[in-house]
Amino acid sequence: MRGLPIAPLAALLLAACGGNTDSVATGGPVYDIDPARLSVSGVSAGAYMATQFHVAHSELVRGAGMVAGGPWGCARDSLNRALGECVKESVPDVEPLAAMAREWTAGSGPGPIDALDNLAGSPVWLFRAPGDDAMGLPLTEAAGAFYERFGASVTLVSDVDTVHGFPTLDTGAACDSFEPPYLNACNYDAAGEILRTVHAGDDRDLAPRGSAAGTLTTIDVPGAADASLLETAYLYVPEPCASGERCGLHVFFHGCQMSSELLDDAVVRGAGFNEWADSNRLLVLYPQVKGSRLAPMNPMGCFDWWGYTGSAYATHEGAQIGAIKALIDSLAGGSL
Repeated sequence: MRGLPIAPLAALLLAACGGNTDSVATGGPVYDIDPARLSVSGVSAGAYMATQFHVAHSELVRGAGMVAGGPWGCARDSLNRALGECVKESVPDVEPLAAMAREWTAGSGPGPIDALDNLAGSPVWLFRAPGDDAMGLPLTEAAGAFYERFGASVTLVSDVDTVHGFPTLDTGAACDSFEPPYLNACNYDAAGEILRTVHAGDDRDLAPRGSAAGTLTTIDVPGAADASLLETAYLYVPEPCASGERCGLHVFFHGCQMSSELLDDAVVRGAGFNEWADSNRLLVLYPQVKGSRLAPMNPMGCFDWWGYTGSAYATHEGAQIGAIKALIDSLAGGSL
């Protein structure tokens, strides 16, 4: 399969839903967010980012879903390694990555990450399509092996016949087509599978997929410029959450060339999370990357999984992880 447009650089870097749209600023609406119901997911570069955020904040994040991603720490602060060992059919050695994570929790890394014991029992959902030639199955299997080193409960799906992208029930390109918005209509609800997996064991089973009748709003992102993020992120707000009911929060990290800078709200509305959010009292947060052809070089708007924002990129002190955690705390009206 090809990489995203702007080939051949795209092929290298890529591996890496209803309602009105309003605008509010941080410091505005505060929601009653249940810290026990916070989860993350992502696709491609966003899958790497979801893993980083999960591991960095494993005390807070209950589980994670990754579509077309590789193991935590794969790039190790090196673009060359990201473009080599962390894409295509590479077979990475997980043990050095696990050892590095242990060292970082001991205080020898570029910034803090939460205790790895928090990952024990954490639900992790992994997906790799047979037709994906940007991210080989061994890389996704390595992502699972990394998590299993620390006792996470891993589910791997690798039998849905599609390509490199995010599979949906009926939105996006054809199931076998690699093109914007990099959603694939495969009659497969990846968003629902992720949420059912990572929220298993909540106080109630997930209710059936709903109709996305809530409100899609934009919110200001603190520290966006320093983190190479767009100044606003999208937030999907079901009516019960807007009315003050306690709600969970899911954060979705888009892939390269999938930000609103290029695709407006196509991914935000089409990925399928909003329909589940409405019927299950879940806010859904969609941070967006700002692309750059200068320093830092990130022409396709990928989340930072190799260090373009600094060596602490995969820790609490990482620019993007820090900005998104600050945004979550702003939505909750205080630190979760």
